[in-house]
Amino acid sequence: MVSDVLEDARSRILSTFPERQIYLRSGGEVTYYNLSTRLQLGFVFIVGLMFVICLVSFANFALGFTPLHNSSKEAQQVEARFTRLLADSQAKEQKARLRLVEQQESFREMAAGIEARHNALSQIVGSDTLPEIIAEPVVTFADAQVLVSPTIRDADERVARRNITVSHASLTPLPNDNTLNAIGTTQTKFLMNAETKLLDRIDHNRMVINTTDMDTETLLQQSAVGQGGPFIPLDTMDFPIADGEFQPRIMTIKARLAEAEALEAAVRAMPLAHPVANDSMQTSGFGVRRDPFTRRPTFHQGLDFISGHMAPIVATAPGTVIYSGVKGSYGRTVEIDHGHGFVTRYAHLRKAHVKRGQIVEAGDKIGGMGSTGRSTATHLHYEVLFQGRAYDPKKFLKAGLYVQ
Repeated sequence: MVSDVLEDARSRILSTFPERQIYLRSGGEVTYYNLSTRLQLGFVFIVGLMFVICLVSFANFALGFTPLHNSSKEAQQVEARFTRLLADSQAKEQKARLRLVEQQESFREMAAGIEARHNALSQIVGSDTLPEIIAEPVVTFADAQVLVSPTIRDADERVARRNITVSHASLTPLPNDNTLNAIGTTQTKFLMNAETKLLDRIDHNRMVINTTDMDTETLLQQSAVGQGGPFIPLDTMDFPIADGEFQPRIMTIKARLAEAEALEAAVRAMPLAHPVANDSMQTSGFGVRRDPFTRRPTFHQGLDFISGHMAPIVATAPGTVIYSGVKGSYGRTVEIDHGHGFVTRYAHLRKAHVKRGQIVEAGDKIGGMGSTGRSTATHLHYEVLFQGRAYDPKKFLKAGLYVQ
């Protein structure tokens, strides 16, 4: 059957494309070309193939499937890709700008905090007593270990601070080549150093007061800063400060500075100097003794010193003369009010060089040694009174050795 089909197809091809001749006559000569069936089929195939190619090309052109169209589509794809990249870049740029704004704001806040700290420190440095924080404390000891009981103003128990060493940190001018963090660290070191020095001053002055057997809190009650020592309300600070650890540290230092000032004012009011400017010798102590006239036991509420006639008698602390004249068995007497409840009495003077109401400093000459009143010979009867009660002057003289 297949052979019949092939035979039929062969017959149709031969009938459609029989062998043909093409005759060409030129110059009286005739030339012909024989076109066989195979050649005709080849020609038809080529023509048909070209027709198909043209038809396909036309269809692609009509439907838009052209090389130019493909190039345009690729260009659109490239354009879309670059558009996305541009959008991403713009988004990153916007994010970077926002981050830069945040960093600038953070920098401004940090700078404001540093400036606030600096202003707070400047106000403390501007006080009358803070330079002593950087200098030596009021009372110095040679490698002594001083332990003092804490007060209500201290968060931590006090310990000996003789072995603590903190490098001094300059406050002004601010270093130009440091970062803000380095400046903050410098300020913190400054505060640590100031706090250490303040604690030294407080401990030293408390030790001086304790040496005299005086109660520190009772003594501070006589000061102008209020009962029980200085009261510093932490919610009414008069300077701007930053948040964090700096604020409570500043408040602590302000409170301790006020405490140190109160203690130093009390120590300055204490009669710690020797009342006789010349060489002298103590002849009678404080307490029970045999009366030189009756030979009976009596209470002696001062110290007796002997020296030369008219030996200079000096004030043992700054104050105001509240009495100058003859006072019964004391003879010629000078009394000085030193504030904080302290009064000193200088009796049996040969002559007084001060008048009532006169202001004197420690070491000022107030009279000459004599033997007026109830006295057996030339000497000075010296008393230290606190709130009208007599205290042993020898303990004050001992405490004065540390101050001097």
